[in-house]
Amino acid sequence: MTVSEYAERILFSTSLEEKLIVLPAAAIDWEEEETPLSSRQFTPGRPDSLRFLNQKSGSSGRSALPSRPELVDDANRGRLLHFFANHELLAAELMALALLKFPDAPRKFRTGLLQTLREEQRHTRWYVERMRQCGVEFGEHPVNRFFWDVVAPMESPLDYVSRLSLTFEQANLDYSRHYAGILQEAGDSVSAKILDKIYRDEIGHVGYGLRWFRKWKAESDSDWEAFRGQLQFPLSPSRAKGNGTEFNAEGRQEAGLDDDFTRNLALFERSKGRTPNVFFYNPDAEDQVAAECADRPFSPNQRVGALIRDTEIVSAFLARQDDVVLMQRPPSLDHRERLASFGIHLPEIEKLTSDRQIAPDSLLRSRKLHAVLPWARCPFAAKTLEPLDAEIWKPKFTHLFSKVEQTRQFSRWMDLPGTESHSGPFVKKAAFSAAGRSHEIHPERSNRVGSSNEPCSFVIEPWVERVFDFSVQFEISAEGDLRQIGFVRQLIDGRGQFRGSVVSPKFLTATEPELAEFLANSVVPKYEIDGELMADLKSWLNEPGFTGAFGVDGFIYRDSQGNLQARLISEINPRYTMGRVALEFARQISPGHSLRFFFEKTPSPPGPILPEVDRSGKLCNGSVILNEMLPDTRFAIRASVAKRIQDLQHA
Repeated sequence: MTVSEYAERILFSTSLEEKLIVLPAAAIDWEEEETPLSSRQFTPGRPDSLRFLNQKSGSSGRSALPSRPELVDDANRGRLLHFFANHELLAAELMALALLKFPDAPRKFRTGLLQTLREEQRHTRWYVERMRQCGVEFGEHPVNRFFWDVVAPMESPLDYVSRLSLTFEQANLDYSRHYAGILQEAGDSVSAKILDKIYRDEIGHVGYGLRWFRKWKAESDSDWEAFRGQLQFPLSPSRAKGNGTEFNAEGRQEAGLDDDFTRNLALFERSKGRTPNVFFYNPDAEDQVAAECADRPFSPNQRVGALIRDTEIVSAFLARQDDVVLMQRPPSLDHRERLASFGIHLPEIEKLTSDRQIAPDSLLRSRKLHAVLPWARCPFAAKTLEPLDAEIWKPKFTHLFSKVEQTRQFSRWMDLPGTESHSGPFVKKAAFSAAGRSHEIHPERSNRVGSSNEPCSFVIEPWVERVFDFSVQFEISAEGDLRQIGFVRQLIDGRGQFRGSVVSPKFLTATEPELAEFLANSVVPKYEIDGELMADLKSWLNEPGFTGAFGVDGFIYRDSQGNLQARLISEINPRYTMGRVALEFARQISPGHSLRFFFEKTPSPPGPILPEVDRSGKLCNGSVILNEMLPDTRFAIRASVAKRIQDLQHA
């Protein structure tokens, strides 16, 4: 039988038995005149029970994989092996396709490809036989076509080794070893041994593909750079590693992949199916809106610019691992590995241009996206995110940022009871400011410090003895519905400037009895979604069509008689806030523990307890600096974790 005849039988036969006949190498004739297979679109021949469903490429087309506990049952093990068998059959069919598509490829490449194909036939046979022993017939469950759809359009042998050898076969270095261990644990040593043998073969398959990949790639590119550049969407390096499995660095090293490739792949993230959200960090939004309001050019503040550059990693903690975060200066490989060692895994990060714009060749410009989520809606964010076809800014959002407008709209919720005869200091707040950066504290009210009715001016308030600061985080949907995310304690300095947040399993944990009772009875209930305060907020945000995240800051203070009083709204932040970041980051700490999310000036003071992780890989004790400390870094973000909230100061 000629090579073409052998490949055609595997590719086009509708008999599973014929497709899996492994012909001895000596019986295959290489001396033939071959014509490349037409590039027309088709699917491989298969018996009716194994034909692809008419699902769109990328959809599951298969029943859910059994869970770990379910694998003690024969039928469930058979279902798992059914999934693997389809992948092995697909690999054999795609290798047959490559033999037919590229008859002019080097003979050594084709000889190696044929040897690999014959091993894939054997793998499929092993799985089919073992499935039957488990009481499952091949074709009993739906089969997925994704491998075929993304590999079959290959236009060169380099495409083949990039897509199949270095992507899907490389991922099997994780899957085969992972499931061999699980099946052994379930008491199925027979299936575990099959996976062990396939694992050893896969190391050779990846090594084969890697040798030819290095021969054909651009010499000036590293293996990693060339691999990333060769894959076309929807493929990405994330497909080259197992989903929900341990990353197998040792197997990749044995296959010949270098340290740079392996380290980069271990940290690379991109959605494998879920449509991602895109996050953009712009905490200078209030300054932008102020410039827009005053009809003057925006002039970036150097200190705020440094803050953005140093702390932009916080957007990564709002995102899920299959989302995308835009950054000016993505963290280095070393820093990402350091965070990963503490259980902190970052999502896909895309580098912005030097002027904080999306690169002209960005995949995001053509990729389907779920939502585009700037830190805050403002004119600059609208300009940056314009290529993503998202509506970010409306001029009528301006008044939502104004503390003057907030004071007018929510006077009954912002009142300071017991301060009518206040004779102490006053605080002057700019209409547009964030984190207390523009606060001015004056010893007494004077003619040069007065409130103004101009929309871009300021407000004047009594400066009171604050005993407890807090923030409540919300989301408002496109339909105008409110959802409460949670409460956090706020760490505010003596000038009213934000320094950090504290998240605990229960909001009132470790609060002195008098304060806890006051908060529980007179404060927390006010923020219930069906209450009057929320009705006012909802109406105010719905009117201009605002959607997304926002936070409401408040505080508790003592009046002149020493009684506890609440200011239910100190200010409203129509954007993401650091309190929201702290709540989201708390998902990465051990259950039942507390978090202190704090901003510091660098260099950070010595002495914090080194971070520790629990058995599930979550932070459970100690302290970690989240942003990368570089020579020009001016601000640090420290996350401290402890079992007791009282111990956070020492963490």
